[in-house]
Amino acid sequence: MTTRQSPKLLPRNVAALRAGLDPAAAVRTVPGNPVSTRLESGIGNFFPGLECDLRNLERRFFPFLEVDTDFRTIAVVSVDVAGAASANAIAPADLQSYRTLDQDTRQNRQWFVRTIDGDFGPLGRQTITLSALAFGQSFGSNREPADAFVAIRLLKENSLVTLTLNPQSGSGQIVLTGRRAAYLDANGALARMFEPGELTQSLCSPWTHDFRDCSCYYWASNHPDIALPPLPNPQTPTDDRKWQTYTAWERADRSLQSPPVETDKGTIPEMLHNEINRNWPQLNFVLDRREQIAPYKPSKDNLANAPRLPDLATLLSHLRFAAGVELAVALEYLSAAWSLKKPAGLPPSLSNDLKAAFAEIRRIAIGEMRHIRAVNDVLAGLSPPGTYEPALAVASEIPEGAAGNFRALQFRPASLATIDDFIEIEKPSESVDGLYAPIFVTLRDGLGSEEQVQSIRTVMSEGEDHFQTFQFVREWLGRHTEAEFLIGTNIVAPSPGDAAHQTLQARYLALLQALHAGYKAGMPMGAATVNAARNAMLGPGGIEGALDAVAATGRLAVFDPIADPRFAPIARP
Repeated sequence: MTTRQSPKLLPRNVAALRAGLDPAAAVRTVPGNPVSTRLESGIGNFFPGLECDLRNLERRFFPFLEVDTDFRTIAVVSVDVAGAASANAIAPADLQSYRTLDQDTRQNRQWFVRTIDGDFGPLGRQTITLSALAFGQSFGSNREPADAFVAIRLLKENSLVTLTLNPQSGSGQIVLTGRRAAYLDANGALARMFEPGELTQSLCSPWTHDFRDCSCYYWASNHPDIALPPLPNPQTPTDDRKWQTYTAWERADRSLQSPPVETDKGTIPEMLHNEINRNWPQLNFVLDRREQIAPYKPSKDNLANAPRLPDLATLLSHLRFAAGVELAVALEYLSAAWSLKKPAGLPPSLSNDLKAAFAEIRRIAIGEMRHIRAVNDVLAGLSPPGTYEPALAVASEIPEGAAGNFRALQFRPASLATIDDFIEIEKPSESVDGLYAPIFVTLRDGLGSEEQVQSIRTVMSEGEDHFQTFQFVREWLGRHTEAEFLIGTNIVAPSPGDAAHQTLQARYLALLQALHAGYKAGMPMGAATVNAARNAMLGPGGIEGALDAVAATGRLAVFDPIADPRFAPIARP
């Protein structure tokens, strides 16, 4: 019998880093913003970057020195004399060199690295003179690094490096040897040598111009350049759609009583570039997706009052039902997405909105499938040895609205009422998110590992992204009549004997069977089977092709209940 092996995971945030330590030391999510706003979810531009300047990762590549580089030179900007003095194996002459660098730097007498001797990874061990590098060019088998920064990046971690430093003016030379530092520690988290704010300190004002000009098609969803308008006062009714419609964050019109929104007639006028530089204090903080102009009060926290499940068996049953809900909503979303017209040949405004709506609903459905995998991983880790059974039974009921409210699984075209229903399903602190609350607190309070806690937290936070996205879909489709964007005015399911319908059911069953086999085998043994199942979802020969065939007949794609007990409808615990 194959033994299930736990995969090697490298923590990418403080919460994961503290796995196995005092639970009280674990970080908490900052109220108002999802975990996707953390630095590890940032956009990886190089410099100056959108969240951080990646050059700053190498500012401390050499022990006790902090340097800056403009790609041609490497300048010493500060020295950790105290750290050097407390080092056990440092020679007195080296300590004096550090003190000299520190004293001169404090007196604005700058020192620069002239040569570096070290192991440059694929380029081998060599001694380079920075002023001799062919800035930006590096060719041939015996080539040197392209520039000063690349040289630092190529130095192998923990290898011996020797620096020769000279002052900017006057005579003198210092030679230091030390081990190349790593910007990540052994657990994959940022090393403690970095000071708060160090990775963002060199960002410059023009990034706000990018924020204005590139629009949210360039920026990631975790940092949109649009937000819900600020409420003029606490009594403002938030159910009025004008207060639930996104507006440009850098808009020129800062009025409160009638928030400007984008229409088909044109976009919202935004601040000019010089106005951004001058009037940036007018830009409001955004928390809970809305611009805030009054003291911020966190929205309802469904974790605060979530009940802790009494035992492992109850926790496992709730996890199985949660996986079933993820599968159920994924099927509903697919059914709705394929009720939309194909955009080809339609007027541009309708065509563009259909492309966006279809792509986003499809993306969310795929996200729900990832959640099924995440929940099954937690289930496998918690189940007693030899008892794990993959959770792939579709839920017979779906949570909707306030906690405790459920409705039956139902397949419907993507009418505006259906999209409103999907918004309610994904609403933070309620519905599906609320379904996970007792699971989360039970894992967090002792029954789960830190990895399992973070897996469920991620599922919950991604639900907020789905909630926001369905609001966008509602806005896009709301610009048109349902007769304009749906494949028909009375879309019904095909007859049970319909050939396209039967093909869809067969492929759906084959998908579940493959996922069951892969999950049951565990990782890495089941990886090939799970990947094959994923591929079976896509393309003309997969689930997508079967959905296309049903939609081409003007019928609503639906998924029939399966008699196999592994996949039969599951009731809520």
